[in-house]
Amino acid sequence: MYKDTLVQINIIVNPATKSWLLLVLLSVIAIYLPEAIDNRCIYIISVLIIVVIKGQQIVDVFMELNTAPRFWRLIFLSYIVLLPIIITAIYLM
Repeated sequence: MYKDTLVQINIIVNPATKSWLLLVLLSVIAIYLPEAIDNRCIYIISVLIIVVIKGQQIVDVFMELNTAPRFWRLIFLSYIVLLPIIITAIYLM
């Protein structure tokens, strides 16, 4: 009985589980965001911020690049940041 409780608690505090829950929450927010925000520009920027946060979680937690050589982590994280910035710049032109 005690061992089962420890397994359940361990699943809840697992970093991958926390990250997965955050990704699900951000996906749900992205679904309902158009109903909450009328301004298209603010909506697009909000979605791109969500993309950056989700990308960072995937790179650090699921790809485990937080323990990889710094160069590779920076390459992936810069891609996640630069791509939404470029898309936003193109959209706002």
